[in-house]
Amino acid sequence: MARRKKSSYIIQSVTNALDLLEEFRGEETELGVTELSKRLGLHKNNVFRLLATLESRGYIEQNKVTGNYRLGLKVLELGQVFIKHMGLLKMARPILEEIVEKCNETAY
Repeated sequence: MARRKKSSYIIQSVTNALDLLEEFRGEETELGVTELSKRLGLHKNNVFRLLATLESRGYIEQNKVTGNYRLGLKVLELGQVFIKHMGLLKMARPILEEIVEKCNETAY
């Protein structure tokens, strides 16, 4: 039996959701449905549904005053898990201690 290419397993809606999340990497902390729709080339209805799904899981939250959206706490939680599993803090500790010693400063 022949193996299919990995690209044939890609789910477009998941790709769209990840693209949406990646739009929040820039300088702007909040984005609206219309702006996201333009940037992603998706219909506003699709963007709204993606936002609603991500909001229900904590990855996105809506500013009740402006109606715009921003990253949710779940994104931070995933980042913290990544850092923990990568051992970055353990690797950084000796370097920080060396800097503290050379510069006579404190580090946390």
